[in-house]
Amino acid sequence: MKHQSPSATPALILLAALLAAATPVSAADADRPLTGNQAGPAAPAPPTPDATIAPAPRAAPTLEDQSWLLAAYRVDNALVETTAGLLPPRFRFEAGRVSGNAGCNQIGGAYTLAGTSLTFKANMAATMMACPEPLMKQDQAVGLALTRVAAYRLDGELLELLDAAGTPLLRFLPLKPAPLVGQVWQLRGYNNGKQGLSSARSGTEITLEFRDDDTLGGSDGCNRYMSGYTLTGEALTIGPLASTRVACKGPQGAAEQARDYAAALGTVTGYRIDGGELTLLTREGKTAARYQAEVIRPVAVASGDGAARDAASEGGAPETHDAPSPTPAAGPVREGGAPGAGVSPRKTLPTAP
Repeated sequence: MKHQSPSATPALILLAALLAAATPVSAADADRPLTGNQAGPAAPAPPTPDATIAPAPRAAPTLEDQSWLLAAYRVDNALVETTAGLLPPRFRFEAGRVSGNAGCNQIGGAYTLAGTSLTFKANMAATMMACPEPLMKQDQAVGLALTRVAAYRLDGELLELLDAAGTPLLRFLPLKPAPLVGQVWQLRGYNNGKQGLSSARSGTEITLEFRDDDTLGGSDGCNRYMSGYTLTGEALTIGPLASTRVACKGPQGAAEQARDYAAALGTVTGYRIDGGELTLLTREGKTAARYQAEVIRPVAVASGDGAARDAASEGGAPETHDAPSPTPAAGPVREGGAPGAGVSPRKTLPTAP
């Protein structure tokens, strides 16, 4: 019988230990806790935040998709404050089309915008309504200024349209949307049931007011009316109208107008507010009725902006910071004061640097 030498025994023991260490762990042993000097795979290190990632830059403000109140226009070598008219001098730039008025006639047309470069097409359309002389001159001056515009500048919330030399031609302040509830709305037009909008007959006044108790009311040109409404986001429905039964003393056709106006309100399913203009919409997205807020106020311009500098040099805020009431007999309405007796005198404003 052959005997192994004593020196071979430790070597065999070492080989067996190495083979045991190299044997893979079976599925049955995978759930057993590791003991002794056994060690599992190293856990992956948690990801470290990338300090180089910065938030996306905020888009630069532009003049589009915002309603603007015309505050001043250029006459010769100075900017002149706008004269109060029957309508607030309001403009809107959207999708290459501008629409608005200079206090009297409506103006509309196409424009081209590239960066801060801005030009208007020469064939601007305008209504030809006769207005008091100050407003007619203002209309003409604003229309002429639009043909000379070459660029625009936003200084905070102040918008200026500039000529090729950088001289301000027109100055605007942003209009704050009027609240739907708690505002008295004056009718500008309603769906007459013949796919057209009819304005209120001369000698009649149609108003609408939404109250915070889910009721509404107003005048239909003959009687006072009232109803309830449901508002969810931009979805709006109006219940059947009830009205006083006083005999209509309005002009001829006022009673039929009240009936058609009530029918138009019955088709409302939504609304949109653009500055001081409220549009009630049908299910098809068409206009059921359109209103103007009694008072439209621009957004306050923070101290340090161009408008604030101008106000300080004039000893107070420009009067155009409060738009007039569209009621001709009442005259312009100033914030915190009584209705004025007529149009305010024009005031020269210094040119912003």
